Amino acid sequence: MDYELDYLETMPTLFHDAVSRHGSMDLYVRKTDDGYDSITYNEMRDQVEIIGMGLHSLGYSAGNKVAILSENKPEWIMTDYACAHFGIVSVPVYPTLLPEQVSYILNDSEASLVFVSNEVQAKKIIQIKEKLPYLQKMVIYANGHALDEEWIIDYADFCEQGISLRNKVDFSLEDEGAKRTKDELWTIIYTSGTTGTPKGVMLSQFNAASNAQASQATLQFESGRKWLSFLPYSHSLERIAAHFSFFIGSTILVIEGIETVLEDLKKFKPNYFVSVPRLYEKVHNGVLQKIHAGSFIKQKIFNWATNVGSEVSTDYLQRGKEPSGWLATKYGIAQKLVFSKITELFGGEAIMTISGGAPLSKEIGEFFAAAGLLIIEGFGLTEMSPVTNANRTDFVKFGTVGPTIPDVQMRIAEDGEVLFKGPNQMLGYFKNPEATKEVIDDEGWLHTGDIGEIDDDGYLAITDRKKNLIVTSGGKNVAPAPLESKISGSRYIDQVVIVGDKRKFLSALVVPNLDALEFWAKSNGLEFEDESALLESDEVYNLLHKEIKDAQGEFAHFEQVKKFALIEKSFTIEDGELTPTLKIKRRVVEEKYRDKIDAMYPGT
Repeated sequence: MDYELDYLETMPTLFHDAVSRHGSMDLYVRKTDDGYDSITYNEMRDQVEIIGMGLHSLGYSAGNKVAILSENKPEWIMTDYACAHFGIVSVPVYPTLLPEQVSYILNDSEASLVFVSNEVQAKKIIQIKEKLPYLQKMVIYANGHALDEEWIIDYADFCEQGISLRNKVDFSLEDEGAKRTKDELWTIIYTSGTTGTPKGVMLSQFNAASNAQASQATLQFESGRKWLSFLPYSHSLERIAAHFSFFIGSTILVIEGIETVLEDLKKFKPNYFVSVPRLYEKVHNGVLQKIHAGSFIKQKIFNWATNVGSEVSTDYLQRGKEPSGWLATKYGIAQKLVFSKITELFGGEAIMTISGGAPLSKEIGEFFAAAGLLIIEGFGLTEMSPVTNANRTDFVKFGTVGPTIPDVQMRIAEDGEVLFKGPNQMLGYFKNPEATKEVIDDEGWLHTGDIGEIDDDGYLAITDRKKNLIVTSGGKNVAPAPLESKISGSRYIDQVVIVGDKRKFLSALVVPNLDALEFWAKSNGLEFEDESALLESDEVYNLLHKEIKDAQGEFAHFEQVKKFALIEKSFTIEDGELTPTLKIKRRVVEEKYRDKIDAMYPGT
């Protein structure tokens, strides 16, 4: 098959190309008690070799499965590259998963060794060890733990074994990497889907290598820049971002979770980062809340600045151009008075950021673009390694995920489903040929399960998931995602789930933004004993009713929410309501709040 790009075909060739070009450059930076420490590309190469030799010394070779159950850290990616060189199949596992979920993945993948980050994760494995017939060894990245069993190995001891073997053998990391072929199995990634049992997505060396290079060819990230990495490496988007940011020559600050991300953005001042929309939504709502609390003059200045920024963004920035003349002067004033304070929330030095994993509200994209922060929304799925589409920096269309990246083909089926082909298409589902046949048709097209439309410029707009479509009792088909996106744009609303399948009308479960509501209540002289009393007040109900009504004005009558119920507690991963990538598990939420839903449909 002829490709548009001339690809390096395996992960080891990608790795060594980067090391040869950026050897002495700082690659990974991580926080310490005293500040930061760093690892260069050359030091990374040596550590990857030690890990690979350590695995080899324990008897692991090409085709064996090794799991990684860890928060983000440089060792995660080092282990990933070591496996890729020695032909060992890596199996990422979200550190937020419960022991029984971890057990399923380790058993289904037949993983015989697992790397864990710390004693907390190690105890998950110990708890389920008797249910893991394939598992032989566990390596703990953290030292100083209190676990002392023969099958548990300290990372320091593991590395010593690797160094000892390296001093005895006559082959190197490069020698092992040269053995790898493009179609060889690289990893098995288990889907974190909102429904059903996870399936193991098999990706080849070429699937990943080609996707990293095609993504870089599309977005043209600059070498020598700073990245912040905070989404879990278990997520296919952050993992491929780790590889293409490595490939181009970057310095990457690795943090273990999203909890401290706003603080880390301000301190590290990254030029690039990848996020899910949730971060942008929270910052957006926080800015609006602060402006709303300000004086009349501050609100007038803000509104003037956003109008100027919107004009500049639409006519210039979203087309890769800079404004000139009087408009440029006004925009400079707007930046000084308003926008610099917004971009400082992300560190103040971002060139552009990436949004994926869920739809980004058009309004939020336009809001930050007006402020001078360009968010590039893309699309993909684990089965496509994962990137298939991305907006172009010189032609951004908010509300779309852009055209396809090089060598990816796309079409829309008769029922509106989005289909793809390309060098990044998975090999199939591990030990599940039936499920593979369900998503890859006889012509080789992968069926995504997403409903979408392609405009005249080839830009794809995703409207919803096929399985999320609501069919009312009147026979009307409704895609809930666009309406949910609009409603959650309110600064008083944090999360929302539209319901109404087989019902006469649509309703919504709404998680309010309690901080914003409390401020609004105090500003309006509304007294309340506690949060529950606040949410039960008529004033709050009327406020949220108006917010929802205003948000859905452009939707058809049958697509509009008629009733809503308030949920006091946010949906979380820990409560099983969100996937590790922060997508809402609709079935879980609907079942958990069945009584509230039924109460909105009396007599049915």
